[in-house]
Amino acid sequence: MASDASAPLTAAEVAAPSRQLTFALLMPPEDSPVHAAARIVGNGLLAANQTSARPANILVIEAQKGSSIEEQLQAAALAGADAVIGPIEREAVTRLAELPSLPLPVVALNSAEGSRSQYPPKLVILSISTEAEAEWIARLAIRALPAQTEKGTLPKVAVIAGSAPWETRIAEAYARTLAHAGIQYEIQRLDPEKLSELQAHFEPVLNEEDEQKLNALAHEQLAKAESENDRKRISRSIANMRRTKIATAEPPFQAALFALSAQEASLVRNRLPLRMRVWSTSATNPGDPATSSTATTLAYDLEKLVFSECPLVVRYDAQSFEARFETAMPYSLSAKRLFALGVDAREIAAQWSQLRTQIQYHGETGSLELNRLKSPVIAREPQSVIVRSGRLVEVPQDVVAKTELPNIEPPPDPASMTFVPVKEVEHDVRRESVKGIVISDPGPGPAPTPMLQKTMPARTPSSEAPAAPSLGGVPLSGETITPSEMPGTPQL
Repeated sequence: MASDASAPLTAAEVAAPSRQLTFALLMPPEDSPVHAAARIVGNGLLAANQTSARPANILVIEAQKGSSIEEQLQAAALAGADAVIGPIEREAVTRLAELPSLPLPVVALNSAEGSRSQYPPKLVILSISTEAEAEWIARLAIRALPAQTEKGTLPKVAVIAGSAPWETRIAEAYARTLAHAGIQYEIQRLDPEKLSELQAHFEPVLNEEDEQKLNALAHEQLAKAESENDRKRISRSIANMRRTKIATAEPPFQAALFALSAQEASLVRNRLPLRMRVWSTSATNPGDPATSSTATTLAYDLEKLVFSECPLVVRYDAQSFEARFETAMPYSLSAKRLFALGVDAREIAAQWSQLRTQIQYHGETGSLELNRLKSPVIAREPQSVIVRSGRLVEVPQDVVAKTELPNIEPPPDPASMTFVPVKEVEHDVRRESVKGIVISDPGPGPAPTPMLQKTMPARTPSSEAPAAPSLGGVPLSGETITPSEMPGTPQL
């Protein structure tokens, strides 16, 4: 559905030319391992477009086997696109970054491999990589560290990581950030068979003064014992006092950074000292406790964990999501993040199509900022979330970055976000170029309702023209351009 003409305009829509913009979405080949992810990104892009006050034309350019990224860009340029969204494959983004120039503005959806000082002037990069999140959450954890410990030494951080490749990459991102800040750290690999050893490694040790006081008290009371039962009772009492003091003592590490899944982190969290702050990326998000008993159990196990996440993931329930985006909410956490990436890519493309070198936008993946004069990479600040009493609570980063974590309580009753329903308008000409595209969520669980099912009038291709390609079994008519149609102007 198109949105009400009176709906507030975004910064990009205010600055955009009066004519309708055209964006080209680059899709990888169907046999690509990232094809399913690209479809969900496209879902978010189309949902953001159909609920925009100024919908754009959306072209879908499907890569064919053997076609190059240059051919896809040329097809987009010949089709009259104002900006390209994609590619999502890291190899293709790396190839883009190596080109001396691009024919039109491009918003790439992944980071390029390696480091380089030069990028093509019309390229910007929007990414939701967990490595970038790891660097961000590590900087937040560093801000929360005390200047020195109670013993007058420098604070230390533990990086606790699993053995999976993605966990190793997150741990390496933590280590780079900590090393750059001059913070002492130690990397511990999680072995589920040796949790007791892990717990002993991080357990606080009583200072000499407290140890002497407890020993003196034990000696004094045991000397007064009149029976064996009295001695056992006194010994138990002293042992309980010792455990209480150890539990509240300053730990040897002031913080832990998790490179773990939620299930792995739940095994570790309750074995760490009470005063040890714990941090992680969205990879440790336990899920929505309001809709999953497993997520509820994990959330209680992860008490006071602070993690980074896309605002869309923690801000909407199914009803408010559908009210906002006019489509069903994706099922899995990863699908929600990809959907959010597509939503924000649409806004960034609208602004970057005007080659604005300074962009600031509070989006569904976080707060985004581009200074193209310094870097093509769009800086992203995700939402900081804390686990409290079995609930996920959004909190400002300045609050969780305090050395002494404030008492943060979840709201007394879960309240769904409410949105003013988007009014329908008559199907006018501005919608006729957005064809009926079905992009479904291939993740586990029930598939979301297919979106943009409205049948739109299609132009009749000439008899010599190749058969119209399709996406998800729905013909895209002339709005899908394939590089195989080059050379020559693609049929629109």
